Amino acid sequence: ALRRAGGRTAGTDGAAGLIGNADLVVDGIVGIGGKGGLRPEAVPLADAAERARAAVVAVDLPSGVDADTGEVRGAAVRADLTVTFGTHKPGLLIDPAREYAGSVRLVDIGLDLPAEPQLQALQHADVARLLPVPAAESDKYRRGVVGIAA
Repeated sequence: ALRRAGGRTAGTDGAAGLIGNADLVVDGIVGIGGKGGLRPEAVPLADAAERARAAVVAVDLPSGVDADTGEVRGAAVRADLTVTFGTHKPGLLIDPAREYAGSVRLVDIGLDLPAEPQLQALQHADVARLLPVPAAESDKYRRGVVGIAA
């Protein structure tokens, strides 16, 4: 279908060169079932994406990242943006995978999910609501003091 639509395919060596000249790299090398890191033939593609000036968008999760544990074994794609579908993958929210995912955007694809999520992540607005708003006359001593013993 890709070729019928005028698309081109390239081997690993050719693809690495094309990635270097791209404006946008879409990573879909490995899906959410991938375990144990990238296969050796995919490593040059991940390396080329990291060296490229292009924005890198990962589909569901960056290739080489474990969706459940957040583990990264060996090479992995470093994305600027990860578009994940249906529900957040736990591994995207913890290190080291969080460092590879960039910004994470969740896209609803109409899955019939349980009413109560099993995992919740605080957003910037959630944290801001938890912090007290200082009064106009507040100074650093009226807002609390912390001591650190090291």
